[in-house]
Parts: sequence; C-alpha cells; structure tokens
Amino acid sequence: MTTEWMLGSMAGAALLLGGGLVWVHVQTQKAIERLDDRISHLLAGVSLLTDTTEGALRDVATEITRLGSIKESGRPAPRTTQRRVTIAARRGRSVQDIAAAEEVSEGEVRLRLQLDEAAKERANHASMR
Repeated sequence: MTTEWMLGSMAGAALLLGGGLVWVHVQTQKAIERLDDRISHLLAGVSLLTDTTEGALRDVATEITRLGSIKESGRPAPRTTQRRVTIAARRGRSVQDIAAAEEVSEGEVRLRLQLDEAAKERANHASMR
C-alpha cells in the first residue's frame, strides 16, 4: 500500500504542478495581451501626433512661402486716426474733446496736429520748387 500511496501522491503532485503551470501560462498570456493593447494604443497616439505635427509644419511652411512672395506696396497703411484728429480739429473741436473721443492722451492729439502742420509745410515747399 505504501507504493500505491507514493504513486498517488506523486500523481497528485504532478497534477498540482501541471495545474500551476497552466495557471501561470494563462496569467502570462493575459499580461502579454494587455501589454500588446497598450503598445497598440501608444503607437496609434504617436502616429496621430506625427500626422498632426507634419500637417502643422507643412501649413507653416506654406504660409511662410506665401508671405515671402507677397510684394510690399509702396503706399503706407492708411492713417485713419491721424485723419480723424485733423478733421476734428478743423471742425473746431478742442484738444480735450478729440482726446476723449479717440481715447488717447492730449499730448498725442497735439503731436498729431503738429505732424499734420509739418506735412502741409513740406507739401507747400515741394510744390514751390
């Protein structure tokens, strides 16, 4: 009977060891699947980031090329504030009223009026030549 017990316990131990190996194998496969899912998500994110970055850099390069090809016009930008200040002064408004309406300082209004006078004088001198 001892040999039967020995064989039975050895078979039980082998069965237990086999069951443990199967359990470890199943757990390892689950861990590998989770890792594979995480890597695929990471690759998808990196791919999306790469595509977005390439598109943005292409757009920036296109815009730089477009801006580089635009020729500067010889005319300066319109001086709308200067024009409004000059017209208001011609209509007899005070410096304080003009400054309040334009939301600038009184000193800036005076400077704009002096610049207008200087431009008129230059135009007069140029026409006399």
